[in-house]
Amino acid sequence: MKHNMFNAKILFSVWAICVFSSCSSTNEKSTKAQGTSVTPTTNPSEAAADESLLQDTLSQANTSNPSVNEEMYKETSQLSGKVQTGSIYWTLNEAIKSQSDDLIMKEASQILLKTPGDLRALNAMAMSSYRKGRYSLSRYLLNKAKQLHPNSAEVYSNLGVVDLAVGDKRSAILNFKKAIQLNSDDSVAAANIGSLYVRERDYSKAWVALEISYRKGLRDPKVLNNYAIALAANGKYDKANEIYDEALRLQPSSKEILFNSAVLLIEQMKKYNEGLDRIQKLKFTGGPADSKNKIIALENKAKAGLK
Repeated sequence: MKHNMFNAKILFSVWAICVFSSCSSTNEKSTKAQGTSVTPTTNPSEAAADESLLQDTLSQANTSNPSVNEEMYKETSQLSGKVQTGSIYWTLNEAIKSQSDDLIMKEASQILLKTPGDLRALNAMAMSSYRKGRYSLSRYLLNKAKQLHPNSAEVYSNLGVVDLAVGDKRSAILNFKKAIQLNSDDSVAAANIGSLYVRERDYSKAWVALEISYRKGLRDPKVLNNYAIALAANGKYDKANEIYDEALRLQPSSKEILFNSAVLLIEQMKKYNEGLDRIQKLKFTGGPADSKNKIIALENKAKAGLK
């Protein structure tokens, strides 16, 4: 259900983030996931081209590598949810921590040369490719991972991120929904689909999705901004105000959050003094693009309300 928004324009945040496979057990559930699946968009000729690109990438990533220590390819050992030193994923996890895409590609490719269907390696290489702008290769790797590991919520969530990058919102929503279906605790997928619903002004669905991400502890200021927008659009003004305050504690100088908070306080809650405090901060930091006239209008309304 869509709701009319406030008189002043609300600024939402598009929030998309990729997720790497966690360090939990590599064993997949044997039961095939039920529900709607997303049909891969790659046709046979594109698949052949992507497979060739993958082989080139694997070759390039390992061109100057020393011989691989066979001890690295033993089963993953679990110690309180952490990968033990010397396991197959230790160096890949360290590469992910370093945020070096070249190193991630190198370590993931070494695993894939030994185990072509490895979920973590496919996922890691796919999202490194995504950050490099190689969306076709990223989607190919994720579709391959999806076929081999149909119960991985992270794969569907990351497919949604790639879909957003290429402008396929419909497919992104389907993939984020599938991720949440497979893992109801997937706060990242919930935040991403919530941001899409906010952009489409479908605030009831946005509220439901962003409530999941908030309940699961996700506290990114952009996600909080979207959550507050959805709450306010559904008439939950007090809760929206609390969320804006929380977001501003994390990011006090955010122009978008300050502006949206001022709109809520002045337009909806009639808390003019608090709204004027937000306006004064906006004057100091500078408002969002094309918001000057709206800020003046909000200030005038608040001052008139105090007379």
